[in-house]
Amino acid sequence: MKTKSLVLLVNLGSPSKLTVASIKTFLKDFLSDPRVVSIPRVIWLPILYFFILPLRSKKLLQQYQKIWVFKDNNVNLSPLIHYTELQKIELSKLVNEDIIVENAFCYSDLTNINSVLKLAHLQYNIIDLLVIPLYPQFSTTTTLPVFEQVYKFYQDKKSLPIITFISSFSKNDLYIKAIVEKIKYSWQQYGRGEKLIFSYHSLPQKVIDSGDIYYNECLNTTELIVRELNLNSDEYIISFQSKFGRQKWLQPTTTNIMCDLAQSGIKNIDIICPGFASDCLETLEEIIILNKEIFLLNGGVIYNYIPCLNEDKNFIKMLYEITKKYFLKE
Repeated sequence: MKTKSLVLLVNLGSPSKLTVASIKTFLKDFLSDPRVVSIPRVIWLPILYFFILPLRSKKLLQQYQKIWVFKDNNVNLSPLIHYTELQKIELSKLVNEDIIVENAFCYSDLTNINSVLKLAHLQYNIIDLLVIPLYPQFSTTTTLPVFEQVYKFYQDKKSLPIITFISSFSKNDLYIKAIVEKIKYSWQQYGRGEKLIFSYHSLPQKVIDSGDIYYNECLNTTELIVRELNLNSDEYIISFQSKFGRQKWLQPTTTNIMCDLAQSGIKNIDIICPGFASDCLETLEEIIILNKEIFLLNGGVIYNYIPCLNEDKNFIKMLYEITKKYFLKE
């Protein structure tokens, strides 16, 4: 059995098929995780099984239908799976033959963390494992589930590889450079809006109040980007999207910002989502379709979405530099 080092790129997950059943399976796994929803199980699980899964799965199917990636007549994928695979492929081109790169998802009926690690250990003698969650900003709701699932896989094993876990890359120079260059390229190609909106995935306020550092990492990322762009405080806005449920979440919401800006006379905006490494439902449907519609209906004229990093060369270079730092012998 060949000895290998393994780089594991991990994202949240996605339905594997464009069906209600697949969406329901994904939602069940995702929303059953206590790290994601901390409501006591005795209260939450009946709500999840009897209300959310039957109703939200059908609604999400309509949303996914708008943004699904059709590669050819036989293969089609959700955008998140599509771009995560591209990231794996591009990073694989840069590393040497002693390193394998795999992608996995926290919530998936196919390429989940357990199944990917199991297959890798069956095929190779894995001596080093580098785990890179593809969440730029750390959160107990996203990053920690990756750590816990990796730990769960190894807890009954008789041997361990050397494991390195990247908790975040919110201030990584190459990550910041990749975002900055995306923005500059958009301005060169399409012109510059009156405001630049940084839209991050929201979290319940109580999660932040309990000590989660996600909000501060979003602020740090934004500060580094605007410093490189030489923006004044009145030229950009930080907002939060994808609120779920009735509890208090981080403010201001992206939808409210879209409405307020348009009604205040702002006609031209740029919007980017630095908290997402890959375009997905939350960017392609919620940001490009829903929030654009809100902005235009309230008087806005030009709404320019700047894509996520996806297979961006600077982002792949960042992944390579992280790999090189920990175990690439070159």
